Amino acid sequence: MILYADSGSTKTDWALKTEDGKILTWKSGGWNPYFLSTQQMIEEGKDFINTSYLEHQNESHQDSEGYLEEHLYKVTQIQFYGAGCSTEENRQIVYAALKTLFPQAKKIEVAHDLLGAAHSAYNDSENQKGIVLILGTGSNACLYNGNKITQELTNLGFWLGDEGSGGFLGKKLVIDFLYNRLSKEIHYLFYQKYKLNREIVLKRAYQEPKPNEFFASFVPFLYKYKDDSFVRNLIATTFDEFLNRIEEEFKDLNLNFYAVGSVAYFFEEILKERIAKRKGNLVRVVKSPIEGLVGKS
Repeated sequence: MILYADSGSTKTDWALKTEDGKILTWKSGGWNPYFLSTQQMIEEGKDFINTSYLEHQNESHQDSEGYLEEHLYKVTQIQFYGAGCSTEENRQIVYAALKTLFPQAKKIEVAHDLLGAAHSAYNDSENQKGIVLILGTGSNACLYNGNKITQELTNLGFWLGDEGSGGFLGKKLVIDFLYNRLSKEIHYLFYQKYKLNREIVLKRAYQEPKPNEFFASFVPFLYKYKDDSFVRNLIATTFDEFLNRIEEEFKDLNLNFYAVGSVAYFFEEILKERIAKRKGNLVRVVKSPIEGLVGKS
């Protein structure tokens, strides 16, 4: 029985493929080893192994007491793709948590979320060179040839990088708000909704955990007003920064692009436009890679 996971910085999508072919899915918080320790992952894992938690997200099995818990204890293989899992040290943080939670699993694979994104976004018949983007709470990119990753973008994480991501978009929006750069209408609407001030923002940014999630939480506001000229320009400029970074390292952007993540999904039109400006072609956008990963097993 195989357990799949696709983990970003904000959330983890889990899918369990049972012996009888059923697919059971649920979500938990993001398991990024840059932000969580093995022990923190274990504690969160104990929550979703709890039957009542799982049954809440799988309503079709609410009448079968212990159904999901029973299946989780039969997991023999785990495929985990996660943000931050680009180094062996970080992969071991996640591996240790999974091994503790699922001691019966004989095979546990922990890999970078870029590889999961590539597997999900590419069709099995596609084997040409292309650029895979992750645009969710965080961002990343790689060159992929249909079989393996041939080059990864240098990634500096939330505070120093993550251009184009939900965290970066939200940070840019909040900075413009605090510096009074927003248009009068957008400034008013933003303040009315969130009631933010400098003190609140600084506390959330520097004193509380997961600042990337805090800033990414403003993406729905940007989506609501994405047709406003100021907001659209903010989003386009942010995507341009991301594509500029990619161009610096990958050189040629006259390629097919494959994007994964909620930011790419909700702002697909703007992303497609910015890629086309560089002679690239956005072929496919996948909101969440978990379905593609399970479907190809």
